[in-house]
Amino acid sequence: MEILYLILFAYVMYILIVSIGITYGYHRYFSHHEFCAKPWQEIVILYCGLLCGGRSPLTWVGIHRMHHTYSDTDLDPHNKNLHSWYVILFSLWHVDHIPRRFLNDMLRNPRVMFFHKHRHVLYWTSLLLFTLLFGIEAFVVLGIIYLLSYIGFGALNLWGHNAEGPINNIWLNFIAPWEGNHKDHHKVNII
Repeated sequence: MEILYLILFAYVMYILIVSIGITYGYHRYFSHHEFCAKPWQEIVILYCGLLCGGRSPLTWVGIHRMHHTYSDTDLDPHNKNLHSWYVILFSLWHVDHIPRRFLNDMLRNPRVMFFHKHRHVLYWTSLLLFTLLFGIEAFVVLGIIYLLSYIGFGALNLWGHNAEGPINNIWLNFIAPWEGNHKDHHKVNII
């Protein structure tokens, strides 16, 4: 039963951390400028995004902006019509170059650049510190958060589009919190 509580706790922490770091941070704030944040709030967003173990904020935002600009075309970095399902689900696709026009504002933000340059050291140091402070359970929780975010946003890219383009899929909210309205989000297409 104890392992069940640990998994449930990890899932709740995942929802909280990924919502702050990726959904509202990398996605809504940095990619689309949907709201304003103070520098200390950016640091919280960037740190939560870091704990999700994904790409750097610079890369994440650049690729997402490319996705919106070129959605479901050959230039869309994670177009599910160009890749096998498992490439999309596990984010195994690769981008050789992100045009600078997708990154200009990010490159001028010193907090983004700090987290971009030091993300590996910050992540591994956090993992070590949390494990030393809270035991192996912290290592397991962070591992689950990493795994869920890795698969969660792959699931969004896989099941958030069909042959006609972006779709709304309420079930995606369980693995990619607050992102199930994918079709509606693409209609707004704020960049």
